[in-house]
Parts: sequence; structure tokens; C-alpha cells
Amino acid sequence: KTQCAHCPHRARGACCTSVAFLRAMPSVKRAAAKEGAPKRAVAKQAKRAKKEVVDPAMLRCRAVASAIHQSDAPAAVVDMVEAMLNDALLTYKEERHEFQDNVLDMAAKLLESAKNLKVADVEIAKVAIAAGEETKEAAHAAAAFAKSTLEGAVATTSDKKRALAACAKAFQAAKQTSEQAYMQQTMREQELLIAASKKERLLSVEHDYLKPLLEGVEAEGKAKELVEALTAVLANFAFDASLVAALPNALAKAPSLRGPFDVMVLEQVDKDLGQRVATMDATLSQKVETTVADAAAVREATERLDAASAAQEASADAFEAAQQAAAVAKTAWEDVQQTLKACAPELRKLAKEHASAVGILGSFRRGPLACFASLRERAAPAPAATEEALEEEAATEADEPEAAEDEVAVKAEAQEQGEDAEMNQAEESVPAHVEDKVMSFEEPTFHDATVVAAGA
Repeated sequence: KTQCAHCPHRARGACCTSVAFLRAMPSVKRAAAKEGAPKRAVAKQAKRAKKEVVDPAMLRCRAVASAIHQSDAPAAVVDMVEAMLNDALLTYKEERHEFQDNVLDMAAKLLESAKNLKVADVEIAKVAIAAGEETKEAAHAAAAFAKSTLEGAVATTSDKKRALAACAKAFQAAKQTSEQAYMQQTMREQELLIAASKKERLLSVEHDYLKPLLEGVEAEGKAKELVEALTAVLANFAFDASLVAALPNALAKAPSLRGPFDVMVLEQVDKDLGQRVATMDATLSQKVETTVADAAAVREATERLDAASAAQEASADAFEAAQQAAAVAKTAWEDVQQTLKACAPELRKLAKEHASAVGILGSFRRGPLACFASLRERAAPAPAATEEALEEEAATEADEPEAAEDEVAVKAEAQEQGEDAEMNQAEESVPAHVEDKVMSFEEPTFHDATVVAAGA
């Protein structure tokens, strides 16, 4: 095996060199003309290149040899089959030996293995697309559920907010009621204390002033002092002014010296004083009852205030919990939206990978497999066709060197286009984005220099 200097494959024969020469021939001609080389040498070189054209069967054989390397067989086995493949495939079917058929059987198994790998890639791509679709459907379902949960959480938060506002309003009302009840209780307690104080003052007037004066006070100064204090108190309690005015004169006299008018004045004052005390007792009893009711009202208002405060705290806790639940639902919905958003490019990527795998498999079937099948069943040409081809070759060699030069260039270009068309036959339906992955007719290793004449 030798390294070819004109193509990237590891071993080539004279055929590869001739093809490379034909492709470079126009530049060779220009260089020769520029350097003043003899025209005869250029024509001779072109004529030699004409005779060394690669057989299309050799190109198909190279495609098959390159394809068997895509199997999962050990490299040593593939190299062994490749070393014998050219002789077996390039031999016509009716001329093959049994051992050559065995070689083709091994090559067929290697190609089948390579095809199965590509079929597996297609199936893997299908499974990946199905999984992607399931993921997308699950994401849609999760998005719908997350949206429903979020809407429910938002509605619950709104309800809790309204409930909290109602509880706050109830708390303020209860607080106001409690304050009013407490103020009323305090005011009535003050009234009760004032009434009790008035009663005590009246009793004190009766006991400390009026009674001693009625019984008579021997000390004139003391009596005068008691009279002045008594009249001042009676005036403060709004007693009859005429009685209060007549009282000092009646009390200034000794009990034995008092006349009927004096006695009448003193009896009337004592009577009024007793009535005032009785009225105060009734008022005090009523105020005590009112104070007890006020205390009960205060206790009830306080209990309502405590209940409203507890309800407000519970409502505030519920509102905060609803807000947190809404925040969690919103985060979950956003996460699901991100997942759903990522499904579309992922599915496009999987679809491209599937299309690439299908294109590679189709190119493999239309390329190496078709080439192998055609070469395996290839029969020898009829003798008449062979003789006609030899006559055409002889007629071509008899042309003038100057005409041969142009004809060789034209035929070389046509040959090159024919080779490219045949080598790209398996790739014509593959998408552009999988072009670098599609099976190409890479030239494999050869162990012979099998070439044929242009008329063969």
C-alpha cells in the first residue's frame, strides 16, 4: 500500500493518479505552453491520460469498500474483507470463484450491519421525538394545572383580603363600642359617687347642724356658727329661700321661746331634709343598678373586642398564607412556561436529527447498497460490444495529435462530470443540513491497479 499524493485516501493505484492528472491537466497544459515545452510532449501526455480513465465499476467498488467500515465488526475483519473485495466485485458474476462469493457474502453481512446501525439511529430518533411529544403534552397539562392553581390562589387571596377588611371594620366597631361602654360606666360611677356624697352631706347637715340647733345650743357663738353653716348648705341644695331666710331667726331663739311660726319653719326644714335624703336613697339605688348594667355592658363589649381582635389576627394570617400560596403558584406557573417554551426548539432539533438519520439511511441504501447489488449481479458484456469498443479505440488513436489534445480535454471533463454524477447519486435527496453526515463515495484502500482503456 502506498500513500496517494492526489487524494486523501491511504492507498491508490495508477488509476487514482491518472484521475488526478486529468483534473489538473488544463493547468499542466498552460504551464507547459508558458515554459515553451514542445507541443508534441503535451499531446502525448494528454493521450496517456485519455487511456488511463477509471472504470465506473471501480468507483462503485470504492463506495462499497468505504461503506463496510461503517459496520460494527472488528477493524481487522473489515480490513480483511476490504483486501479481497476489489477482486471479488470486479469479477463478473459467472466468472467468480466460490471463495469470491464467500467474500461477497461477508461483505453483504457487513453492509447489512452498517445499514442496521443506521436503521437503529432512525428508530432512536423516532423514540426521542415521541418522548419529546410526551414531554410537551405533559408540559401543556402541567401549564393548565398551574394556571388553574394560580387563578384559584389569586381568587382566594382576594377573598381573604376582603375578609380581612371586614374583620378590621368589625374590630374598629367593637373597639368603639367598648370605649363608649367604658366611658358610660365611668361617668355613671362618677354620678353615683356624687349622689352618695350629697347624701352623706345631707345626713351630716341633719346630724351635725339641724339636730343640735333644734335641741338648743347654749353658747351663742357656737349657735351662730352652726346656723351660718346650715343655711349655706341648705342654699347649696336649693332649699326654699323663704325657709332658709326664716331659719336663722327661729334657731336663734331658745326652744322654749320659739313661737308657732318658728316651729313651723323648723319642722318644714326637717321634713324637706328628710325628703331630700329619701330622694337621694332612691337615686343611689337606681344608679347602683345602672352601674351594674354598665359593668355588664363593658364586659360584653370587651369580650366582643377580644373576639374581633382574634378574628382579625386569624384573618391576617389567612391572608398572608394565601399570598404565599399565590406566590408559589405563580413561580410554578412561570417554571412550567419556561419548560413549555423550551419544548419547541427541542422538538425542532429532534426532527432535524430524525430527518438527518432518514437521509443518511436513504443515501446508504441508494448508494453503497445499490452499488454492491449491481456489482454483485454484473454479467460480462457481449463479445460484439467488446469488438465495437476496440474499433472505436483504434479510430480514436489514429487521430492527429493536435485534435487529440482538445478531444482528450473535453472527454476528461465529461468523464469527471460523469464520475461526480454517479458518486453523488445516493445524495441527491438528502437535505442540506445533513450534507456533512451523508454517506459519500470515499475512495477506500486498493491492492491492485485495475484500470481499463477508455473504450472498455
